Amino acid sequence: MSVGEWTAVSGLVLAVLTAIYSSMRFMVKSIMRELQPNGGNSLKDQVSRIEARLDQLMLEIALKK
Repeated sequence: MSVGEWTAVSGLVLAVLTAIYSSMRFMVKSIMRELQPNGGNSLKDQVSRIEARLDQLMLEIALKK
């Protein structure tokens, strides 16, 4: 293979690796955004609200017995 072909192949490999890195970074950022509280819209906030309601219900059940 000539130098030009090697350059093209290495450029292609670099482009593919850059695309993979960028997509992985985007996915990780999206997931991390859902796992951090942000004032009510994240998954973390919703789970926290459900836990608080469940704790309140368990307390009410325990007091009725």
